[in-house]
Amino acid sequence: LLTARVLARNDLPHPPTAHIRGWGAVRAPGRSVVVKPRFGSWGKDVFRSDGPAEFEVALAAARDRDWYRRHGVLVQELIRPQGYDLRIIVVAGRVVGAVYRVAAPGEWRTNIALGGVRRPVADPPRSAAALAIEATTAAGIDLAGVDLLPDGRGGWVVVELNGAVEFTEEYAAWGDIFSETAAVLAAAARDQLERRAAVAA
Repeated sequence: LLTARVLARNDLPHPPTAHIRGWGAVRAPGRSVVVKPRFGSWGKDVFRSDGPAEFEVALAAARDRDWYRRHGVLVQELIRPQGYDLRIIVVAGRVVGAVYRVAAPGEWRTNIALGGVRRPVADPPRSAAALAIEATTAAGIDLAGVDLLPDGRGGWVVVELNGAVEFTEEYAAWGDIFSETAAVLAAAARDQLERRAAVAA
């Protein structure tokens, strides 16, 4: 929910998002949507609705989960699935790795936990990399996996910012992503300390 608000304030492409809480009647949206928890991973408890009847089923399923009582549910406009997405790892404003995630046959979600597969990207599209950096900068995140969906018009939409992103050596076709991540974070921390010391002086 915070991600949606930050991206909207900064005019960055993100699916229109609503927050639903409580058990009152909710008007079904007139378009395809995704119903998902505010906090989650691996595609768990993420439902797709392509019509009013499906929306009622998805919302009922969400309301049956323990987490719904704590923080409600998000309803996001569905970005028409293309069978893949692009996850870019951004560290202190720098792209250190990326993969395409290809959905399993018959699955609209690209999560690896649901059978998706990773395809290393040696040179992520420049527009996607720039958008990922803009998104993490807007959110004030030093390390994140930015999930981007193709919008069907040659552009990209930020669907999630993962502040506790899991990544492997597959993400860096050009080197050691773990060493690079550590080095970039250390350099960023040194710069920050030096700026604070200069201000204090």
